[in-house]
Amino acid sequence: MDRTDSYHHGALRSALIKTGLELISEKGISGFTLREVAKRTGVSTAAPYYHFKDKAELLQAMSLEGWRMLGERFGVASSAAETASARLRVIGEAYIRFAIEYTPYFRVMSRPDLFCSQACDNLQEVTGLTVFEMLRSTVAGCFPGKKKDDPDLQEMVLHAWVMVHGFSTLWIDGSIRGTSLGELGIEELISMLFRSGPCMTQT
Repeated sequence: MDRTDSYHHGALRSALIKTGLELISEKGISGFTLREVAKRTGVSTAAPYYHFKDKAELLQAMSLEGWRMLGERFGVASSAAETASARLRVIGEAYIRFAIEYTPYFRVMSRPDLFCSQACDNLQEVTGLTVFEMLRSTVAGCFPGKKKDDPDLQEMVLHAWVMVHGFSTLWIDGSIRGTSLGELGIEELISMLFRSGPCMTQT
């Protein structure tokens, strides 16, 4: 039964995003189609097009929401930290915990190539460049003597990002659990990661 009329204005858009994320959780992005999203939401196959011109635009909406949520977590986490190195650790932990708790969002956020080109009007938001800048400025705060374009600083930013993103991906894909490291709990692994991280050892 088509339930399109039962949704208030804007409610269907939110419902489609929610259903899309559930579908990605079950089947991955490769199994994601607007037709299936409409079916699971209980609306006609034409209904999603009132809010999204195509699948890419729905994925883009998910990415925007995900990066906004992560940015808020960065803000909350860093506000309680008293030093730059402490802020770097807490936002790194926030990144990992977000990926684990909101894996469908994380999957979409990690694949802007599926829904956005360099011509996107909101490229910074949908690719997380705003959140990346928060990470960059936090790393820079640990090394006040270095300029923004200093190659060493750029390298440290890269290390920090790769460290948290790589760990998050390995964890949610189950790769770590298939090794001896999998015998350790997530809390212990996160502590280990930040003890040995290249940026952390220099802070």
